Amino acid sequence: MKRVQTILLGVALLALLPLSAAAQPPDTADALFNDGVLHEIRLAVNSKDWQFLKDHVLDDTHYPADFRWNDRVVRNVSIKSHGAGSRRPNKPSLKVGFNHYTTGQTFLGLQSILLRNNSQDQTNMHERLSMLLFRRLGLAAQREVHTRLFVNEEYVGLYTICEEYDTDFLQKNLGENTGHLYEYKFDDQAAFAGQPPFSFQYLGPDPALYVPSPFEPKTLENDPQGEVIARFVQAVSDTGAAAWRTMVSQYLDLEKFIRYLAVENFLAEEDGLTGDYGPNNFYLYRLANTTTFRFLPWDKSNTFWDAPSPDYSIFRNVQDGWEDHRNLLVLRAFQEPDLLDLYLRTLLDAADSASSLAAASPDDPPFDQGWLEREVNREYDQIHDAALADTILFSNDDFEQGAAALKVFARDRSGAVRAQVAPASRALDQALGR
Repeated sequence: MKRVQTILLGVALLALLPLSAAAQPPDTADALFNDGVLHEIRLAVNSKDWQFLKDHVLDDTHYPADFRWNDRVVRNVSIKSHGAGSRRPNKPSLKVGFNHYTTGQTFLGLQSILLRNNSQDQTNMHERLSMLLFRRLGLAAQREVHTRLFVNEEYVGLYTICEEYDTDFLQKNLGENTGHLYEYKFDDQAAFAGQPPFSFQYLGPDPALYVPSPFEPKTLENDPQGEVIARFVQAVSDTGAAAWRTMVSQYLDLEKFIRYLAVENFLAEEDGLTGDYGPNNFYLYRLANTTTFRFLPWDKSNTFWDAPSPDYSIFRNVQDGWEDHRNLLVLRAFQEPDLLDLYLRTLLDAADSASSLAAASPDDPPFDQGWLEREVNREYDQIHDAALADTILFSNDDFEQGAAALKVFARDRSGAVRAQVAPASRALDQALGR
């Protein structure tokens, strides 16, 4: 009897624990983001609506559709064109909203997904590979898998299914979802006009100078609190302040930021935080009831830049490049010796992870290729036939040449990064007298 009472007491106490302390429930979307298979999604759309969407691909008009994945059907979903410079009329990226027309409707617990057309990546693999490495290094990032997409039973190409940054993602990955989420919007018009980009320079105290542009609120839109971003940027811009570290730490976990930057630059990201045209392609999340922001990676089509060459500089647009395009946050952070040291050590962590020969289980022999090269080959084999059947944006030769270059980069990048880190570490040691 005492044993039964003890068990019942344990069950009762377990029921009182928060989910973070007890076992987390299974993620119902895991099956959709199973990266061991090439998925298949079918959309049924009014043919006139589909043509109108393609003809007006720059518009954000919603259209009703039915969504099928395997044997599961969701009626009356919304589809709309998605993206910025990646929009293409002959192969549009799509946002699928499950709850746009039917309040509360979800699919496998998801409010929406993105179907990315990979219009800036002839391999179709940059996005998925990049997000995987972020996640391997312990940083929050989208889950992504490939799918064949059919519209009205017609094959319209190979796409990437991308998890959305929304309240569900935030809860699962950051343990909360009531803070402020912003998408950074690069100003293409200013860039075309030759104006310097936003590089975390202080624009003034007016919140409207920051929200909704360049920081577009994605949660709490009616209370965007751009004044907190203004104070954050003001702290970043005061680069000569003796208390810079203390001031910026009120708004940013600098160690997490540096690790994010290191993974991005290991991936040779030409259009990221230290991109050639200024900072780009990230989300900011401000943790609830704090002033602390977290960076989330976004749109990694321009990673693996200059592949097959593995020599992309780990200090690109920091020690070189257009001066008015350099990210002030990065420039000033690198003046802190311990943050620069963390950056270099994280690059080595990324190199070790990418080149890891560790076997899948202790009983198996080690692999003869590093993790990143194996992953490129695995994804290539998985999507090969679907990619060759999709010549809407890239030819078969484009795909094969891009994939071959990507394989070389994956094989050689770790060694190239280690070769760049070594002299930088020696110089830092010498400067610190250690």
